[in-house]
Amino acid sequence: MPAKFFRCQAGEKVPFEQCLKGCDHRCMSLPALTAAVESTRHWFGKPSVTQLIKPTRQTFLEITKDYAIHPMGSIAAMIGTNSHKAFEDASPDGWMAEHRMTDDITSGCFDAYDPTTQTLWDWKFFRSGRIARCLGMTPKWRKRTVTRGKRKGEEVWEQIWEPNGVRKVMDIAIQLNYYRYMMENEGLPVKQIRVNMFLRSSIDAEAKKMGLTQAAYIVPINLISKRWIRLYFETKAKRLREALQNGVCPPPCKKSERWDSSKTYPNRRCADWCDVNEYCDFFQTHHCGNYHKEMPRE
Repeated sequence: MPAKFFRCQAGEKVPFEQCLKGCDHRCMSLPALTAAVESTRHWFGKPSVTQLIKPTRQTFLEITKDYAIHPMGSIAAMIGTNSHKAFEDASPDGWMAEHRMTDDITSGCFDAYDPTTQTLWDWKFFRSGRIARCLGMTPKWRKRTVTRGKRKGEEVWEQIWEPNGVRKVMDIAIQLNYYRYMMENEGLPVKQIRVNMFLRSSIDAEAKKMGLTQAAYIVPINLISKRWIRLYFETKAKRLREALQNGVCPPPCKKSERWDSSKTYPNRRCADWCDVNEYCDFFQTHHCGNYHKEMPRE
């Protein structure tokens, strides 16, 4: 079941049709809201690469439940979709763009392929923090003494970003290496993978604190064993298929999948980046104090 509702700013769930038909407190223009509806994913019986990269429980709930999306949350996706179309139209002669592939496990669509250099290209539109982490920057806290103003001489905590040599690109690498696997099965050799990351906002003071000095970066992605990458997607697809066949919700997402790396803001993905958390017993227990009774659990 695809998304069927908007979650309005007041918190209520409104069916797409009702919102588009008429609203006395519009949060966005009608064309923008229509585009948000059209950007939602549908289930056609075979999982996509993007769906399999997500936590299995999240994908299961998105397929089996009628859920709501935040209209404002679709803005970034719409910007990315339109930019992809512009890049596709501007592709040099000989390049392949927006090519859809399928195999016995899943399906996917790569952004661009340069046959001359045998390079797989992908376009990503990220916030400054995500790009900084992909470049190997990590946030740390340190004390600083205020040197001016009313608080002069006081010690305050401030967040700084420092290079640590570890690039947070694992999910991107898994996605693009499976595209590479499918491409090579179609006779398109891939010698290197590059991601062109674009900053959604301007290079403001916050971005500069993270070490960003330009609006776009090209990030190389390491190649992963094709045997490992196929086994990974086989396993994820099998778990999702069995859950759908049995009607039993998969186990809770792993700690890393929940982005649970902060003591002050645990399970950040559950709270802010999961549209189906209202159906998840883990989220209801840890954030709301009650179980969602209608969902069968192992």
